[in-house]
Amino acid sequence: MAPFTGLKLYCGILILGILFVPETKTLYAQAAAAETSVDTNTHISLNPYRTRIEIACDPESRLDEFERQQLHQKLSQIIERSVGEKWQLNESGVPLQDVNTGIFENRWLPLCTSIGLSRLQPEQILARYPSQPFEKLFLITIEPAGIGYRVSGREFDYYSQRLSPLSEKITYEKLFLAETTFDLLRDLFSSVVSIETVEGELVTVSEQASQFPTPDPEVATVKNNSFFLPFFRYLNRDREVKNIQIVPWTYLQIEKVDRKHATCSVTSGLRGILAGSRRRVETLALHVQPRFQATELSLIPRGTSTQTYAGMKVQLSPLNPQEVRQLQIAAKKESEETRKPLKEPDYVTAEFLTNRSGSIAIDADPEQPLIWLYIRSGKALVANVPYLPGIDSQISLQIPDDRIRLGVEGELAVLNGELIEAVAELSMKMSRIRRWAKSEDWDKVNTGIRQLESELSPRKNFLDKLNAIRISAVEAAQAQNNRTAQARIASLCRETGDRIDRFLSPTGIIDLKTEIQDLKQLSGNNRNR
Repeated sequence: MAPFTGLKLYCGILILGILFVPETKTLYAQAAAAETSVDTNTHISLNPYRTRIEIACDPESRLDEFERQQLHQKLSQIIERSVGEKWQLNESGVPLQDVNTGIFENRWLPLCTSIGLSRLQPEQILARYPSQPFEKLFLITIEPAGIGYRVSGREFDYYSQRLSPLSEKITYEKLFLAETTFDLLRDLFSSVVSIETVEGELVTVSEQASQFPTPDPEVATVKNNSFFLPFFRYLNRDREVKNIQIVPWTYLQIEKVDRKHATCSVTSGLRGILAGSRRRVETLALHVQPRFQATELSLIPRGTSTQTYAGMKVQLSPLNPQEVRQLQIAAKKESEETRKPLKEPDYVTAEFLTNRSGSIAIDADPEQPLIWLYIRSGKALVANVPYLPGIDSQISLQIPDDRIRLGVEGELAVLNGELIEAVAELSMKMSRIRRWAKSEDWDKVNTGIRQLESELSPRKNFLDKLNAIRISAVEAAQAQNNRTAQARIASLCRETGDRIDRFLSPTGIIDLKTEIQDLKQLSGNNRNR
């Protein structure tokens, strides 16, 4: 009985072991999943991009199940061979139904074509993936194009929640679909960097997964002269994202790269936008590059105004405002030294006038990708911002409501016209008095001088009109909280006031009376002789 009892005991232990094997495997899978999850305490340069690729094939492309699976496998091999560990496609130890990264067949796009992909909005992706278990999502469509195939794609970046513009490639061989898709992924991929230090116009950044060198050094790597668009991620106390804000009219340009960090120069139309510490705010930047041949720029007013900025002058220049100011100072100094007319510095490379809707088209220039836009209303500079043409198909620039200043300019133009007439009339009266004095008709001279002295002071009259224009315009600008308009109104009125003081100074009549007195004395001396 003893051997049989021992055998029963052994079999019982073996059965228990078999029963507990699935539970042990599940625990191992959970541990593996925990190890492959993103560690927030790990430096960003050691975190690979969790990548999800979804491919939708148009039924007209006639790719069967076997060919689609073959495409996925071949694409996965190419990515592993070219990108390596920088893109995390495989989650080891995770149940198949819980896998979020890798290459999948897309079955939720309503229209599996480039048109359907171009209509996609970020809100649709956020609604489908609320937890966003990836950093990069690539949506690919394959459709027939003549005798070949059109491969289209867009990238959704988790950090910025930005959906890239549509990009397309054509192949004429079914065997090359995987290679063409990878070329498209390589073009769509945009690196993410974390802004670590800001010192003036220099910024130190660190790219995600930068310490995972790619087997192909030309793939998914940050290079010199690349441009990045910074953005803020505002977090709550639970480190959940409340809001994402793209920093407008601000660009980082890579100047020096090492394995962990890179040094960038900052070009911005805003002052000190990246400087200073912020609680529970992540400061990141996304790689951007021109994908359109031109960008339509629209000028729109701030606030609730519905006016259109037609006929506004838009100047393009590679020089920033500080460099332009230095050129203007140098030109003014040269004009004073040579006593020649002031030359306008030649810093403008192109100039446009906005159409009826307040828009212009700016072409992308690979040789000069980053430019400065100088927006002028008449002679007044109303805005100056940097821009990278081609990264957007359309973009809007809010500029101050300039109607108040334009109204002041019109009223001052009328006032200056009246001033010219008043100065001409005063000069004519004084010239008549001098002619009477030369003919020694002193009665008319005395009458003319009394009339000049008895009339209302033209200087005071014009200064009163000027004050009325200035006060009403400043009050209107204050109501709009438009400080720029207030400063320009003050400058315009100050110039007109100086002009009034110069041409209608009361010293003119005093000098005339002194001149007449001298002529009388000279005439009396001549009679005595």
